[in-house]
Amino acid sequence: MVLDAIRARRTTREFTDAEVSDSDLELLIEAATWAPNHRATEPWRFIVLAREGEMRRKVAQIVYDWTYENVKNPNPERREASSTDAKQEILDAPAFMYVYSVQGNNDEVTQENYAATACAVQNLMLAAHSMGIGVGWSTGRPCLANVGTAIGAEPDWDIVGALYIGYPAKIQHRQSEAQRKPVNDVTIWS
Repeated sequence: MVLDAIRARRTTREFTDAEVSDSDLELLIEAATWAPNHRATEPWRFIVLAREGEMRRKVAQIVYDWTYENVKNPNPERREASSTDAKQEILDAPAFMYVYSVQGNNDEVTQENYAATACAVQNLMLAAHSMGIGVGWSTGRPCLANVGTAIGAEPDWDIVGALYIGYPAKIQHRQSEAQRKPVNDVTIWS
């Protein structure tokens, strides 16, 4: 049931070494493309970086450099450790993908396109969950470091996230352990 998948899916950032096949990645991307999108703009763009590829190494180094320059801790050892961890996480992920949204011809369409692309990422994560694959969606360091045009993104695309994808290294929390506010705490009924 879809509700069970929504409640059970968890962000995953620790993976086994098992590869995620290109055909499985294609299935995940196809699931993403079935997200609702106003005006049928299909604004999502996916950039998959091969695990042993030169581009993945290049991006990992860009993220390392950005992290080192922007980490708030003045301690050089901590800066180095934080930068190395960010780089290694990109290199170690069985699959790594950037997701972008194409801008519209006005602010309204651009916002709709971004929202549709976020829905596409949720579709991808739910499809992955159904296949026993975990996904970690980041909007942090790999997105804050300017990698866009280096990986083939157009300069006017908006980054929606970086996805770490693989088979979870440990059992995910059960849905009963996760908590959300009661519906009435986040809803105005009028």
